Amino acid sequence: MRNTVLEATSTYAPGYTLDQVFYQSPEIYTLEIKSIFSKHWQYAGHISEIPNPGDFFTFEFDRESIIIVRTKSGTIKAHANVCRHRGSQVCLEKKGSTQLFTCPYHAWSYDLEGSLVSAHAMPDDFDKNKNGLTPINVALVGGFIFICLAKTPPSLENLRRDLSGVFELFGFEHLKLAHKETYSIDANWKLAVENYQECYHCAPSHKEFAKVHAMARLPEEFQSLKSAYLKQTNGSVKFQEFNCYFDLAPPGQEGYQYGRNPLLPGLISGGINGQGVAPFLGEISDYDGGASEFMVGPTMFFLMYDDHIVGYRFTPSGRRQCKCDVFWFVHEKATKSVDYLLEELTQLWDVTTLADKKIVSDNQKGVDSQFYCPGRLSTMESFEQHFLDWYIMTLKSAALQT
Repeated sequence: MRNTVLEATSTYAPGYTLDQVFYQSPEIYTLEIKSIFSKHWQYAGHISEIPNPGDFFTFEFDRESIIIVRTKSGTIKAHANVCRHRGSQVCLEKKGSTQLFTCPYHAWSYDLEGSLVSAHAMPDDFDKNKNGLTPINVALVGGFIFICLAKTPPSLENLRRDLSGVFELFGFEHLKLAHKETYSIDANWKLAVENYQECYHCAPSHKEFAKVHAMARLPEEFQSLKSAYLKQTNGSVKFQEFNCYFDLAPPGQEGYQYGRNPLLPGLISGGINGQGVAPFLGEISDYDGGASEFMVGPTMFFLMYDDHIVGYRFTPSGRRQCKCDVFWFVHEKATKSVDYLLEELTQLWDVTTLADKKIVSDNQKGVDSQFYCPGRLSTMESFEQHFLDWYIMTLKSAALQT
């Protein structure tokens, strides 16, 4: 594995896409799971999904399954969904409510805190206190639940410090999940992440998106629209920019990014025609014609309008399969069919993601061809370049440590 990764990373040319081997190698995929998905914070879900003690859901990627549960004290905890007896999955349901997690294999039972409470016919020297479910690190960013499998996760301190005003403005503590949709994609997870991070394809591939978002325009026009838009900022925290983007994050800190960009003139939100679709969030009382981008870690992205938030999560299912989960959040007091219509809320990003699903799957088919070779990145793919720089650096470092 070490030689495969070091050889591949040493030949990477900045300004170009990745070599074919990065999308096909079993050794590289295995190292990605260990060095990226197991060591960085991943978005698991939202507290509104588990409002009561005993409520739970599972978060899964590759071969891992994590139980997210609200305990009797009201805290959020995460446990590896692996029985400490023979390793069976304890929780087979995707979500529900319970007071005990009981393994269906041999009936070992665990309480909401993960402690083993029942295991029959065990030897006299068996210690139940040493056989609880394996705890997983949990962190809350507002009501967003993040988990990390590493013993020492990257710090979120800088993110919390820099974006505290933004979180308060958008009311991160007062959101609820309105809808979630999962899109299965027949492609390597990196192709899906790379696609999300560039808008070079937006104008030709997403006509609905391009009618709303200025970033679909060519760089010169976009910068002109953004300069005009930023003149109205008046020092608002909404318009601050923080770019600890992947390769720019200080050692030990999780990568994050926040910025705000204009919609096209006269449009106000992410409805299919650029119109508002839900009540204002947090302390926002008027539309300013823009949308914020907020990134946490390498695979979770939020698009923040004044009246709702859309979250994108990418997770691997295998070397050539991944999932794109899309989440729509509204104010916690908003009532479905009264304050917002689900179809209007979800339409723009549902049609956009369905198009991306085909785009990325077709991309994988081409990457698999004997004629594929790395192509030159455009001037509209700078965020993708940050991702690729970070990815190569991370993989090389992990290989040198094996």
